[in-house]
Amino acid sequence: MDVRQAVLGEIAIRSGRDVASIDVGVLVRRLILFNTVIVRSFRLRELPLLVRTFGKTGIQELLQSGVLKFCCEFTSVITDIHRNGVRFAPAEHFTFGIAAAADRDGDLRKELRGLQGVAGLKNNERNAIEEAVWNSLVRPPDTFGADLLQQIDTDLRTNSPSLKAAILDQLRQEFIHLDLAHRILEISVEEPQQRMFHIKTTIPQDFGLSPEKTHLLLQRSITAVANLNHRLADMVAYSALTGFLESEAPLLFGKVAGILAPQNPKIAEEQFKRVIEIADVPDFKAGLKVDVEKLMKLRDSEECRDFRGWLSTVEDISDEEIRKMAGGMKNKLATLAGSSRGKAVRLAATTLIGLVPVAGLVLGL
Repeated sequence: MDVRQAVLGEIAIRSGRDVASIDVGVLVRRLILFNTVIVRSFRLRELPLLVRTFGKTGIQELLQSGVLKFCCEFTSVITDIHRNGVRFAPAEHFTFGIAAAADRDGDLRKELRGLQGVAGLKNNERNAIEEAVWNSLVRPPDTFGADLLQQIDTDLRTNSPSLKAAILDQLRQEFIHLDLAHRILEISVEEPQQRMFHIKTTIPQDFGLSPEKTHLLLQRSITAVANLNHRLADMVAYSALTGFLESEAPLLFGKVAGILAPQNPKIAEEQFKRVIEIADVPDFKAGLKVDVEKLMKLRDSEECRDFRGWLSTVEDISDEEIRKMAGGMKNKLATLAGSSRGKAVRLAATTLIGLVPVAGLVLGL
């Protein structure tokens, strides 16, 4: 699978541990703009809402065609290990672990019972949907957790630029009125024992934080680095792009600065901003019923195929050409969505990952 032709992301709108709604607009736009959409699922609890949105036959068509897939893992990184409520390592020292579900398959099978609450769904129809969902689940390699830990260790061991970017971001949140643009922040990382990292900074002296507050700030920073590594590892494992927030851009660029320096990441960033300003894709209302047959026809149209191919080749396209391509798709999508107002889809495609082969990304991280 070409990483630039698949997208990975959540659609659940959560309320605590429940899924209150799904972002139909995000999902439909992705289904149109990408060959394959992998939904990062919250325990498969989006399924009843997806059946109501696409219909019982429509959701099966999307799943069986391979257009729509699911991933649902319970892997998480522990960045500050405690034993019996007591911190395992001294202050400003960190080591990492992986937590995972003991019986992932059993847990997910139980979650499929949520389809029993869909009105009008017969047993054989529910069973067919459950089988289609189960067959659509994609999984990372068995070494995913170990590889992820190794990458986080490498980031700390080499004092990666992403660590400094994360610490500065936390300092900006802690001291919102301070201008940190010209502050010199000294950061060093020592490894007093295997996989135990001591992060030394001048934060207590420069900002007057106590050792405990400094430790908590560093913990949040390392968690941000770990989360970014997790998402980049997901990209590689599932051969798919994932979205990111504007606030995450400095950390993302800090992570891949070494890879993109020869290609000038500032230029890539400006290209991304250009696409956001010009290519405005119509939004979709919550609760919208989507005709899958019409959606699939739109996906397979020549204009839509050209539009998807264009996403990763915007550098040499004029603004007028972008407006023309976006305008045609906006009209088609507005008809499907019943709306002419738009919201930009923000993806790492044109900023970063679209410029770097997956193999290069793995080797360079």
